Amino acid sequence: MLELAICDDDIILCNWLEQKLLHYGKANDCQISIEIYYSAEQLLNRLEEESYDMLFLDICLEHENGIDIGTEIRKKNYGKELRITYISTYQEYAMKLFRIHPFDFLVKPIREEELFRVIGELRELLKERKKIFEYTDTKGIHKISYDKILYFYSLGKRVHIVTSEKEYEYRGKLKDVADVTEEYFLLIHKSYLINMEHVEHYEYDNVVMKDKTRLSISKANRKKVRERLLQTEKKRL
Repeated sequence: MLELAICDDDIILCNWLEQKLLHYGKANDCQISIEIYYSAEQLLNRLEEESYDMLFLDICLEHENGIDIGTEIRKKNYGKELRITYISTYQEYAMKLFRIHPFDFLVKPIREEELFRVIGELRELLKERKKIFEYTDTKGIHKISYDKILYFYSLGKRVHIVTSEKEYEYRGKLKDVADVTEEYFLLIHKSYLINMEHVEHYEYDNVVMKDKTRLSISKANRKKVRERLLQTEKKRL
């Protein structure tokens, strides 16, 4: 099930998007739920209670600015993981959205194939996010989905797993974790392994994670880290 939201004051466009998305769902055996909001106030109030896989948000609402709305959403805890695809008549807005980390950008008039491409990429991302990390301790085998893990760190002979809600630990080696999660996590230091999707801010010799923790990048890893993080950022734009 894909949980989608649309925020636009253009009723005709909202209806078109809804019909096309439902058509995509039927054609691709994918259940889709859609909520439509015609104002930012409606949307922001609802986001306190509801979560969505993606929000389609118009940049130019009649009385509101979609960039400001996106910034407000990102300030909230629930907004850090919400994927936003912006809609606009003007392509030059795209670069102004960098700090909001949009999932994609659709230019009006929206082409059906572009809309379907965005949904297809969302589905692929959600499949990857379902990947599970397993570890064993004295209490048994435990599983945590990759998307919930901000970073791993090692201390002595223990590996610590940091999520947004809690920290776990078990006896093991960080290198073994890196070998298993190589495609999705990045070793920035012999003691730190990060989820690139949870990087808030990158600097030359450290990264700031979404929980505001600052982690050092070892000198030997700086070039590799910079290249990988730039690749990740390009995918978001």
